[in-house]
Amino acid sequence: MALVEVEKGPSEDKYWKPEEKGDYVEGYLYKFEKGDYGKQIVLYKGYDEDSGEYITQTLPAHADLKRTYVNLKEDVFTRVEVKDVVKPKSKTGNPKFIYKVLQDVEDKMDFPDKQDKKDSQYTAETVVDDDYYAD
Repeated sequence: MALVEVEKGPSEDKYWKPEEKGDYVEGYLYKFEKGDYGKQIVLYKGYDEDSGEYITQTLPAHADLKRTYVNLKEDVFTRVEVKDVVKPKSKTGNPKFIYKVLQDVEDKMDFPDKQDKKDSQYTAETVVDDDYYAD
């Protein structure tokens, strides 16, 4: 009998918490949402037929990952991988995670719940007869 090492797959937890170099997660970038530590990525992982809800995964709000937000496109396939983990300088500090983020802009998904928002146009309200600033 020959034992073969089994390669680890991506995390499937609701909140992704990477631990070591090589940890990764992938899915469609569904949206950005405000979390306890600032803006976070929410990935679409699939659809739960029983509940009728999306299966999503929220990524941590780590500084290195947040630096990529400005260049990320929503609705496209995204892979986030831990490229390096820098040990903390003190015993009470936290490690710093360095990420590699890849997107396939040709692999795009249309989310039905976002279509209404894309189609609706925001128009600013015009205030006519506002006496507040009158002389």
